[in-house]
Amino acid sequence: MAIPIKVRSFLGERQGADVATSEMDQIRLVNVLLIVESRYSLSVCRPLLVKVGCTCHFAESRKEIDHILARTRLDIVLSLNPQGSLAELTALLAGSCSSMFYRLPVEEGCWWLPVLRKGERCLGAPAFRSNEFTRAIAEIVRSITVDAAPRRPAAT
Repeated sequence: MAIPIKVRSFLGERQGADVATSEMDQIRLVNVLLIVESRYSLSVCRPLLVKVGCTCHFAESRKEIDHILARTRLDIVLSLNPQGSLAELTALLAGSCSSMFYRLPVEEGCWWLPVLRKGERCLGAPAFRSNEFTRAIAEIVRSITVDAAPRRPAAT
């Protein structure tokens, strides 16, 4: 189930302001799938995703994941579900353009484990602490939106 989130500009002068309709036509929305045990778990990531301007999709079951994958090109997948099969999900997304991270709860906080980078397996790459992960997600979103932005011809 997709829940639309207002796109926020984090580029240039209008930082934190709503993006105007004409600007929105030029900015590619970033689709994020949050795989959770329950909707209660969303408070972990949702504020960050809202801040950087993502369209969020939520799934609690394999059936919901399959439904979203069949209809949406996902850019980022965040698995907050310790019960889910990481290997199965990785196999589903391998070869796509998605980047995937797995949240591993630890005694105080969590580590975010990179699983896929643009569809390529990278499990075993250095993990991110929560504060590092915030910057990493913001950078991924920025690179997706900048890469998709229309190029203006150089002035002559």
